[in-house]
Amino acid sequence: MGKIEIRLAKESDNSEITNLSKRCLQEGIITLFINRSPKFNSLHRILDSEAWHYVACSDDRIVGLVGVIHFNARVAGTDMKVGYMLDLRLDHNYRRGTTAFRLVRAAVDHIHKSGVKLVIVNFLKDNRQPLVFTSGRAGLPQSFHMGDNNVFNILPLFKMKLNKRFTIEVPSESDIPEIVSLYRSYAGRYDIAPVITEDHFRRITSTVDGLSLNNFIVAKEDGKIKAVTAAWDEHTYKSYQVVRLNTTIKVVTKSLKFLSLFMKTPRHIRLNEPLRQLSLVYYAHDGTPEALDTLFRHVNNSHRGGNYTLIMYYAPQSDPMFRYMKKFTGVAVKSEMHLFAKDPAFYDLLKKGEKGALFDLSMLL
Repeated sequence: MGKIEIRLAKESDNSEITNLSKRCLQEGIITLFINRSPKFNSLHRILDSEAWHYVACSDDRIVGLVGVIHFNARVAGTDMKVGYMLDLRLDHNYRRGTTAFRLVRAAVDHIHKSGVKLVIVNFLKDNRQPLVFTSGRAGLPQSFHMGDNNVFNILPLFKMKLNKRFTIEVPSESDIPEIVSLYRSYAGRYDIAPVITEDHFRRITSTVDGLSLNNFIVAKEDGKIKAVTAAWDEHTYKSYQVVRLNTTIKVVTKSLKFLSLFMKTPRHIRLNEPLRQLSLVYYAHDGTPEALDTLFRHVNNSHRGGNYTLIMYYAPQSDPMFRYMKKFTGVAVKSEMHLFAKDPAFYDLLKKGEKGALFDLSMLL
């Protein structure tokens, strides 16, 4: 192993970062790696022009990666810029040394110098290795555990009954102010939530592929918008390349192939191909969760027998919507969210609220 250099990533690093991703498999019932296109930071730069990555290099080979993207957020009643740490990857041969700490420390120092006071990071539940960064070791700040999150993966297998109280529509330009108002009130349910202004919404729907207004749906009752969501296909920017399936998933896949002779089934999982999924993002409701449940059911029904295997919904585990998700066919994966603050006094503010953090787009970045 050569001497390790920690530096900011460059556009010319794309090929090496792609190769690192292929070596950093995410193992589970489906073993896969993340493939970003056309570059490792394409989506990040669209969402945040100040997004950046650090790399760890051994000679000319990139062996580690970490990135940060920024959001304008409402934190315990105050508006501020918040960082979200992502893409933490390390080559297997460098996981037992100090490379990971040096990489994360460089990122934290960069965050502090930029004036960002808070940074959020997500780890898969029960993955003990990354948790060493949360304990205040090696000069890193100790984290505050914001709570656990659920990634619920819907398998669009059965047709679900819709609530006839609500009409489902694709929103028009005239609906945007009401949608943004709904986002604002929904964000008030959380200790930390993105600030979505009309300018932000119009920029996202005009620049992010697959997130135009036509990809959104709203549930209305008596002409009023009660809930909203977008069904986003992010494969333009990111895909999960399937490498291996465990025995259970192999059995499920074979069963779905057999059932496809008699009924509509989701797209089958295929080795060495991307896992086809939609993601439910930019969702909100006005205190009527059954309206959002109706939208999710509509998306489920619309994609039975279609081109997608899974429809993903990501939210804090305490979200009341998960009572409704019990009616869906699917499987949940848990993660835990940690907050790093330059000033630990923020932790005391958040302990009083205990409402969690809403970043529905963060799992896709």
